Amino acid sequence: MRNFLVIFSVLFAYQLHAEENINIKKALAEHLNEQLPNYEVAYFDFNSDGVKDAFIYINDSNWCGSGGCTSFVFSGTTNGFKFQSKSMITNKPILVTSTKTNGWYDLVVNTGGIGQVVLTFDGKSYPLNPSMQPKVKEKQLSSVTTILK
Repeated sequence: MRNFLVIFSVLFAYQLHAEENINIKKALAEHLNEQLPNYEVAYFDFNSDGVKDAFIYINDSNWCGSGGCTSFVFSGTTNGFKFQSKSMITNKPILVTSTKTNGWYDLVVNTGGIGQVVLTFDGKSYPLNPSMQPKVKEKQLSSVTTILK
């Protein structure tokens, strides 16, 4: 019986992850209104509402320049995902700090020629241009979660 419960738990978790991937693919396709580019996705509850949100890093030559690539944040809902934010010139790794601004966790991204910067949520979105944001301080890196390497 115990083995059955373990197998059932694994299959249930796999099914939930597959549904997340289908839902984010649909949300991204609707937002871009074009053929999907190559992308990586990480799920994290950025706003602590109990529903996982999605960070999407577009790693496609049409979406990247010398300073980095475009990324998106989609907020998770009970019905899937909705567009929340777009940031240009981002590079991995993508980190989530332990601090929040306006109810959303602060993010750390690399941006071309500058290094690691902090993206704070303004109540509606994260900044479009990371290169205009403050460089990360050492103490902000003491407690981070890497969501994309």
